[in-house]
Amino acid sequence: MKALRLIAVMLLAFAAAGIALAQNADQNTAGPTKNDYRLRVLQPAEGATITGASVQVIVDTEIPSERDMRHDSSSMPHPDVDVFMDETLQGTMRDEKNVVDIENMVPGPHKIVLLAKNRSGEIIDRKEVHILAIAPKVAAAPVVKVAPAPAPPPPPAYVPPPAPPAPVVETMPKTGTSDPLLAAAGLVLLLGGMAIRRFA
Repeated sequence: MKALRLIAVMLLAFAAAGIALAQNADQNTAGPTKNDYRLRVLQPAEGATITGASVQVIVDTEIPSERDMRHDSSSMPHPDVDVFMDETLQGTMRDEKNVVDIENMVPGPHKIVLLAKNRSGEIIDRKEVHILAIAPKVAAAPVVKVAPAPAPPPPPAYVPPPAPPAPVVETMPKTGTSDPLLAAAGLVLLLGGMAIRRFA
């Protein structure tokens, strides 16, 4: 009878030890807690201006107390980080993943909310980041200058046909002269002849 009681006590002790170990394991796999982890946003910065329609959200998900330790099955898991933009879930970071790409942003202000949760679904930290999205500048199309078409050449100037040649009119040759010097010389000769004739 005593042997049965001893066996029953030993079984209870082993069972209690197993439960205790299981509880410790649950605490580890359910971690981290608010005391173990603080959410740190690496990108984008608060108040950043984003050109385009996409932004990359990067978070440090490492547990500070285990940063320099080798990770194995007994290590505390990284938190899950839900990423919301303007109250719409954009993705969840889990395990080693610490990046979420947000696409199709419209120009204007946006609010990014990040919720860090442990494996039990408990929210252990929260951060907000406000950004401004702007549309990319569109390069202006090059202006191509087109030379104006050359003006049509002016019509050729009107050239009247040549006038017919004037008819040739034959005239009698003139025996006199109109030169006054020759007329004066003739007159002197005439007067001289008349004087000589008178005195002869």
